[in-house]
Amino acid sequence: ILSNPEFLAEGTAIDDLLNADRVLIGGEDTPEGQAAIEELCWVYGHWINRCNIITMNTWSSELSKLAANAFLAQRISSINSLSAVCEATGADISEVARAVGLDSRIGSKFLQASVGEWGHFRSR
Repeated sequence: ILSNPEFLAEGTAIDDLLNADRVLIGGEDTPEGQAAIEELCWVYGHWINRCNIITMNTWSSELSKLAANAFLAQRISSINSLSAVCEATGADISEVARAVGLDSRIGSKFLQASVGEWGHFRSR
């Protein structure tokens, strides 16, 4: 059994698959499990750079997917909360998001405040 969580966004799934930031492949630490992992690495290796294919155990792979979703949800929740503060203070959320997004430690993805945005994690 392999774990191969996807990180595709609605509307950009094909591009996300062809230009993946990373591909996670989780499997068991047995000879059979390692052979299966290598077979799937071979498949992805036709279009994904091998350094972007990350192998790990099954549970680490699954937890990585859940953690990524949680981080994205927190990010979107934070920008939406900042939007409320901006409305109360007269600040412009677009200006604040741009300034925050220029910090290389943070980046500009997922800093568009909106209703319901977190449901499909589309970056802008």
